[in-house]
Amino acid sequence: MRQKARIAAVIAAGSNNTATDPLHKYAEGQPKAMISIAGQPMITYVIDSLAGSEYIQDIVVVGLPESSDLGDTHLIDQLPDAGSIIDNYRAGMTHEQKKIPLLDAIVLCSCDIPAITPQIVDSFIGQCLQSDHELYYSIVERSVMEARFPGSNRSYVQLRDGYFAGGDILLARSGLILNNEELWNCLESSRKNAFRQAHLLGISTLIKLLTRRLSLDEIERRACTVLSIRGKAMLVPHAEVGMDVDNPTQLAIIRADIEGHFSDTELV
Repeated sequence: MRQKARIAAVIAAGSNNTATDPLHKYAEGQPKAMISIAGQPMITYVIDSLAGSEYIQDIVVVGLPESSDLGDTHLIDQLPDAGSIIDNYRAGMTHEQKKIPLLDAIVLCSCDIPAITPQIVDSFIGQCLQSDHELYYSIVERSVMEARFPGSNRSYVQLRDGYFAGGDILLARSGLILNNEELWNCLESSRKNAFRQAHLLGISTLIKLLTRRLSLDEIERRACTVLSIRGKAMLVPHAEVGMDVDNPTQLAIIRADIEGHFSDTELV
């Protein structure tokens, strides 16, 4: 009988929540992760979805103050803010590697995708476990995003294959987690900037992106070569992984979506 994979999850929840942040007033002096949606902090929906996964055995939240009230959620560990989102991910991964011997992989997730569900998490992990790449990055096609969340104003990258938005859930194999300093430095310097990412991969890649001649396969091959990893972009059919809450419009859409879900449940 095949042994079940040992998988943990890290949720990056740190945020400076400065006055220039579009969601500053909605946070009411608390971190972004604690913004209320249908009566509970946004991050608790993410925690519940990860805790409900059949794969995930442990969860650590990184970046929230000790005073943050996460309510009656599943048992989790908490670590203080380590700095940037990449620093928080690395702190959480180091914690989980020490806690769980022979850890196979870690799911990395942001605190601001509250529409995900345990089924969506399991679908993504199940896809990843079908191959032996070291890093899996979720992407969502524009038509999928706009059908599920019309008017969400997501950012898309135009490739030869179509228009794509990045997702906020990744999976990293344990061997990659701490041993590739160059990878983490690149992720930190180019996070959420497709053109900077392409520039890191070479001038020819940047030119192809600017002229819309770059394909997903080309990006994968070039990134794997430059960063010395075996990575894979996972095209997922669930817009929820790409629906992060970055501004008031997206917050209003998510609040209406989740509150509507609760109302529909009450009617059943």
